[in-house]
Amino acid sequence: MTHSDRPNCSRALLLLLALTGCMIILTRAPPSGVPPALVAVAIATIAVIKVRLVVLDFLGLRGAGTSLTAALWSWAAFVLLIAVTRAALQLSV
Repeated sequence: MTHSDRPNCSRALLLLLALTGCMIILTRAPPSGVPPALVAVAIATIAVIKVRLVVLDFLGLRGAGTSLTAALWSWAAFVLLIAVTRAALQLSV
């Protein structure tokens, strides 16, 4: 693999760091007046975007329809489902 064949990882890394910063801000100091459910949806959306970046750009699976890609997406969906379930249970108590 030559340098020109690799995806632009530096751009993806900057985007990943920016998304991580947004996630930290949303979890540590959520905006006042915003419903917690909306904050949870924003965090879940950022998490999906981060998984996409890692799977497609850092692991180099862009355009590859391998079973590894499906397994990574399934794992991320399962972890997100657990987090959403846990948050819903905490809100209902």
